[in-house]
Amino acid sequence: MDKSMVCARAAFVTTITLALAACSGGPSEAQAHGAMVKRAQRASAGLMTPDYKEQIGKSKIGSCPKSDEGGYLCDVSMPAGNKAKIRFVNAEDGWSVADDR
Repeated sequence: MDKSMVCARAAFVTTITLALAACSGGPSEAQAHGAMVKRAQRASAGLMTPDYKEQIGKSKIGSCPKSDEGGYLCDVSMPAGNKAKIRFVNAEDGWSVADDR
C-alpha cells in the first residue's frame, strides 16, 4: 500500500473519530474548561489566583453521562489531585456549569 493510501485512510479514521466524539452530546474537554473558567469568573468576583485559567486547563474531563437533572454529569480530575462531578448544560451562549444548590 502506498503512502498516499495510508494517509487517506488515517485521515478518514480521524474524521470519523472526531464526528463520533461530536455526537456524544456532552462537552468536549475544551468546552468544559471554558465553562469552568466562566463559572470561576462569575463566582470569584476577581479573587482568583493569577494562574486559575492554567490550573483549570490542566484538569482532565472523564466520562460525561447524561444527568437526570438535565445536561451531563462529568468526572473532573483537578491538577492538585482533587476529583469532582460537575454538571454541564448546553445553554444559548454555549456550555456552562450548572448551578446546583
